[in-house]
Amino acid sequence: MTYKSSILRIENFYSAHLDNQRDIYVYLPPSYQYEQTKGYPVLYMHDGQNIFHPAFNGYSWHLDQTIDRLIHNRQMEEIIVVGIPNMGLERSNEFTHDLEGVLYQDDKVPIEPKGHLYEKFIIDEVKSYIDSVFRTKSDSAHTALMGSSRGGQVTYHIGLRHPDVFSKLGIISPYFYCVDSISLEQIRLYHTFSEKQPLSQLWIDLGSSEGTLVMEKHVRAVTEELVNLGYEADNQLIYFYDHGAAHVEKDWAARLALPLIHFFGNKGEERSLSLNACEEVGIVGPKSRLNPILEFENDFKMSLLRATYHVEDQEIVEILADGTIMPKKTGLTSVTVKHQGLEATTTIHVVSEKQELVTLDLIVHVPPHTPVDMNIYAWFPLRYNPSNGTYYNRLQVPLDAEFIYQISRQDGMVEVNSAGEQVKHKYTALEDAVIEINVEDWRRNES
Repeated sequence: MTYKSSILRIENFYSAHLDNQRDIYVYLPPSYQYEQTKGYPVLYMHDGQNIFHPAFNGYSWHLDQTIDRLIHNRQMEEIIVVGIPNMGLERSNEFTHDLEGVLYQDDKVPIEPKGHLYEKFIIDEVKSYIDSVFRTKSDSAHTALMGSSRGGQVTYHIGLRHPDVFSKLGIISPYFYCVDSISLEQIRLYHTFSEKQPLSQLWIDLGSSEGTLVMEKHVRAVTEELVNLGYEADNQLIYFYDHGAAHVEKDWAARLALPLIHFFGNKGEERSLSLNACEEVGIVGPKSRLNPILEFENDFKMSLLRATYHVEDQEIVEILADGTIMPKKTGLTSVTVKHQGLEATTTIHVVSEKQELVTLDLIVHVPPHTPVDMNIYAWFPLRYNPSNGTYYNRLQVPLDAEFIYQISRQDGMVEVNSAGEQVKHKYTALEDAVIEINVEDWRRNES
């Protein structure tokens, strides 16, 4: 007989701490129905309405499918997953803590911080209920917490405040800073912890195409703070900088197996090493860092936070153990990363200067039936030009920042092509540029 996993819905779960109610989703692994004496580790996830089912944008994490596959392939043990949906407009409030360093007053939306109440809701109410009803391994060693974006921020705060409850933290594309798309003002939204907590495993990641919403320099800086507290890099704390991934569920779903294997599985033997790098760096200009990717037999991969580097011409550049490139003089040289008998090589070109910011002029031509008083957006607001009927804006963008974006309207309509398919654009800030986009038609985002 073949046993299958199941997903239960607990309707109208009430929180006395938050004075609201929501449905809770529970994934039970294939053996749960017949292994009557077996206990299971538990993963708690924020934004639980889209980890099994499509979100408002049509995307889902498809968590059940990923776990089923990993269990079938013997890449991870069976676990229970508890999906805790957000409360819509209350999401930003519930996911924000009032802690030192969290400048929530300057966030892009008005915030009434309820993070302390939300963590009590999860620990005192949800976890207590789950442990009383299901066969869980309730100790912290077998309990994980995971979330993305603001959910990554709240996972970081709850986990480091309650290591006695959660010893495994999945911090996905964390929203540690609010960066204004026009002014580039950076608002800090996380608390720095001063002591190492008894956490067994941490996973921190982000994609390279998240624009200024989630920036590598911010996520890596928090990661380095944790390493400096004593969390063992590349073993206890694993980091992954995912080339080409955007800030969207389908890309989080694509790498979801990695933290699951880190927490509950077996990575297998190390298989290969590759080296991603910015090919051109300036003696004057923005800092750059190498991204060595270590891959394992079980399709696990990670960015090495610490590695050994060999530079062919050491008069041109120095590479620190954390991958930071320290240019010395102009020229071209090869750099090799080595790890446990594996190695990979890239070439770095050092120039005298690289600009910190590039200028982007975006001009959008819209269909004639577009209301003239309609607000139009890329990842930033556009202004109407009555002289030619276009929408435009000019902004400064950090060099090498990557964006995947849609042209959209304030009423929920988005750009589609002649076949009615939604159109997405990709922009990488390599040099000053003028981009013109012709919107063929609008269609409401029905997802």
